Amino acid sequence: MSFAAFPALARATLAQDPATILDHFRARLRAEDRTFEDRETELFVDTGIGFITVRAEGDLVALLLAAADGNKAFILRQAVVLHLDQLAPGLAERLVWDGPLPEFNRPPTFRLARVAAVSHPVPGFARLRLVGDLACMGVGGMHMRVLIPPDGRLPVWPGLDAAGRTVWPLGEDKLHDPVYTVRNIASDGSWLEIDVFLHGQGRTCHWAPAALGAEGGLMGPGGGGFPETERLFMFGDETALPAMARILEQAPAQMQGRVVIEIARPDLRQALHHPQGVVVDWVLRGEDAPLADLAEAAMAGLGVEDYFWFAAEKAAAGRVRQELRRRAVLPRNQCYVAAYWEA
Repeated sequence: MSFAAFPALARATLAQDPATILDHFRARLRAEDRTFEDRETELFVDTGIGFITVRAEGDLVALLLAAADGNKAFILRQAVVLHLDQLAPGLAERLVWDGPLPEFNRPPTFRLARVAAVSHPVPGFARLRLVGDLACMGVGGMHMRVLIPPDGRLPVWPGLDAAGRTVWPLGEDKLHDPVYTVRNIASDGSWLEIDVFLHGQGRTCHWAPAALGAEGGLMGPGGGGFPETERLFMFGDETALPAMARILEQAPAQMQGRVVIEIARPDLRQALHHPQGVVVDWVLRGEDAPLADLAEAAMAGLGVEDYFWFAAEKAAAGRVRQELRRRAVLPRNQCYVAAYWEA
């Protein structure tokens, strides 16, 4: 049976002390900077792709998952299993699901793809066109993982265990799995494109320019949607450029705001399509003010209806996230702060 048959609403129970489970989920959600409603004996989480409810029912814990389709329901189930694994081994295996779950061998978010073209339409990047049955990568998030097998070995792709966990190959079969933005995607899902920043370090930078004809796996989509706002403040470096470019291309014509992009050298500038009311500034690393400083300065002008977006190096992202929390001007669903790489 295909995982597409997974119900939009799924329910499981667990014979475990409800207070312990609820406290654990509270702690994990706060650590992950998730927005959730705490109703003492019930937690309600809007994940952006669906809803998770954790509820005390007598001596049991009930977990309810609601999603629009099977892929999203699977991602929610993975999140629940991960949280339970962090509390104690074996808890996820004790979940009792209402009704049978479909049988499957691979995550429904996994797709095989082949690199059909490699080009360099913008400075500093290689653009890869991947072909396959990829329609699912255009719904539910703008990022995905590209799974690259080890050199000289036949690929071993992710599988699933009895509890529904994704099982990744290890040792000599371990996959390289960087996250990339879906830069463009065909209306029928027959191809998509990613832009790889050629910074000269890392396995993907060596793989991408010569990847024509290579087979790879894709996992997704997930993480980072399109900001729903009419006033946007967006800050990022070269690694965030594909995501920033796509957000600006999808933005409504009436959007206003400011975009600041930090680059290492002037030739990395590229033409960006953006609403007339959005000002785009390019700054040079090491010559202009650091990106995090510019982002923090912009926070003074934020209004309650604005959206703030930041993606760059991990330490800078952590600093910006802390300052946003301290100021507490925007709710968390109007902020996106992500580490796209680590120094």
